Amino acid sequence: MARIDGVGPLDAPQTIKSLFEYQKEQFGDVLNSTRVIGLRPTIVDGSNALAAGIEASGLIEPSLRFLVCTKAASINGCPF
Repeated sequence: MARIDGVGPLDAPQTIKSLFEYQKEQFGDVLNSTRVIGLRPTIVDGSNALAAGIEASGLIEPSLRFLVCTKAASINGCPF
């Protein structure tokens, strides 16, 4: 059970709804962390900008990025 009830799909702003749809396609469901940060769309915008900046820098090869994400998910007990 989550300590913070995140935003639901009916209450989410359109930009957050788009993110929900993307995650459902990618993972089969919306991540709990997305529901929580969805309560503050400016945080979602900042998080997306950070991820885009890291990717655009070219400092991490795509194959290495995948491995880092997979390892981080494994450490955190994430099934993805």
